[in-house]
Amino acid sequence: MDPLHDKFNRIIVPISSNLEETIKTVDALSKDCADFVKRKFTIGGKNKVDIYFVYIDNMVDKTLLEEDTLKYLLHQMDDMPERNKFEYIKEKGLRTADVSVAKDMDEAMTFIFGGDTIIFVDGYDKAIRVSVRGMASRGIQSTENEAAIRGSKESFTEAFYLNRVLLRRRVKDANMKMKQFKVGTRTLTDVAMVYLDGVAKKEILEEVERKINEYTIDGIFDSGMLEQLMESYPNSPFPQIQATERPDKAAAAIVEGRVVVLVDNSPTALIIPATLNTFFHASDDTYNRWQVASIIRILRYIGAFLTMFLPGLYIAVVNYQPELLSPSLTLSFAAARQGVPFSVLVEIIAMEIAFEMLLEAGVRLPGPMGSMLGIVGGLVIGDAAVGANLVSPMVVIIVALTAISAFTIPNEAFASAFRLIRFFSIILSAFLGLYGFILSLMFLLIHLAGLKSFGQPYLAPYVVSSLNDRGDKKDSLIRYPLRMLINRPTFAQEEERVRLVKNQKNT
Repeated sequence: MDPLHDKFNRIIVPISSNLEETIKTVDALSKDCADFVKRKFTIGGKNKVDIYFVYIDNMVDKTLLEEDTLKYLLHQMDDMPERNKFEYIKEKGLRTADVSVAKDMDEAMTFIFGGDTIIFVDGYDKAIRVSVRGMASRGIQSTENEAAIRGSKESFTEAFYLNRVLLRRRVKDANMKMKQFKVGTRTLTDVAMVYLDGVAKKEILEEVERKINEYTIDGIFDSGMLEQLMESYPNSPFPQIQATERPDKAAAAIVEGRVVVLVDNSPTALIIPATLNTFFHASDDTYNRWQVASIIRILRYIGAFLTMFLPGLYIAVVNYQPELLSPSLTLSFAAARQGVPFSVLVEIIAMEIAFEMLLEAGVRLPGPMGSMLGIVGGLVIGDAAVGANLVSPMVVIIVALTAISAFTIPNEAFASAFRLIRFFSIILSAFLGLYGFILSLMFLLIHLAGLKSFGQPYLAPYVVSSLNDRGDKKDSLIRYPLRMLINRPTFAQEEERVRLVKNQKNT
């Protein structure tokens, strides 16, 4: 008879009904694991039975375990029956509602590594799992990468159970489902797919579940690893899955009909599907008046264009088409470049690389030091380079404006893609002039038009504006007043698109 295997192709070790054999198996599996706590007890009055407690130190709440569970088992189980002792202990001996059964040793060890306590009972080939978790966590803190003036200041944390609570507290609907998986043969990381049943499209749910289980990997340590495995276009610099550390943003996506993926030990949730339009949305856009939100969104689109194409456009005009500028501006550019020994291309690339190095150094240094390095380093290097006639003042202005524009984009991964595209535009513009600049813009649009995120066009709603009664365009470049956003986006099922109805007064 072939041995049983689990989905990771590991041999399933059964639990022996002989407690001594079980203890030997546990000892073998936990060899050289100093954090394992194991203890054998005898409980029951006339009909005594041996039990074996196993848990990991500092992953359980010892007060709950010892004062409630263990104390009650040792002193309040005198009426133990002769038969069905396992069920009696499970139903009446444990003073907690979160109790289940482990059917084999691998399942029992998975529960133990997850912070649960396992009780083996002599004479039974199964074990009782008791949830009295008490793991240390960072707690709920303020957002760092997605700061908002108005709205919630809470952020996701590394604790999986806290992240689920943060979503459940915001969406108090029984239709919000949380489907859980184990990913990683070694880490057995908890992954939850959160969605609104009846609103989210079934084909998207099936595709997300398939993508989560598509690869067998030894370990998942952050949602970023899972994101890379789930994307359909790994060679594209543009993310096809939206990442967020804000629970309110994730909850809003769930209500829209999208799917949120939570990963244990990661303070970042994944939102699926994602489009170009959603990456330009910030959380407080919905909380502000529509005029303010619309102007800010327009500025973000302008900032995205500038951060990608401003250096390339400057190179193309200065090197190949200076006649496009007024004579006074042309003379001003020429005077600023007097004495500079390098070409415009070398100037731009050198300053861009210097900025990227400053940015990376600022990220790696502690908070106050990183901010100070970015400001002081930029000022010192820019001023010194201009004073030494290594670069022209106009190049410093171009690079600074390009850098500032990148920070207007509310998603870091999305902004990084634009920073990468910038170098592609610079190279084409340097060799082909204005023609190369236009060519880089066309290549970008063609690439974006070919992308899809779990079946959704990446350029929606701009390329499919007629869908959903043109409702999606009301929350795109211009954000219409909230009372006019009647329909959910096309992410939701068609029969569940209506989300806002004005109540009629009783007459």
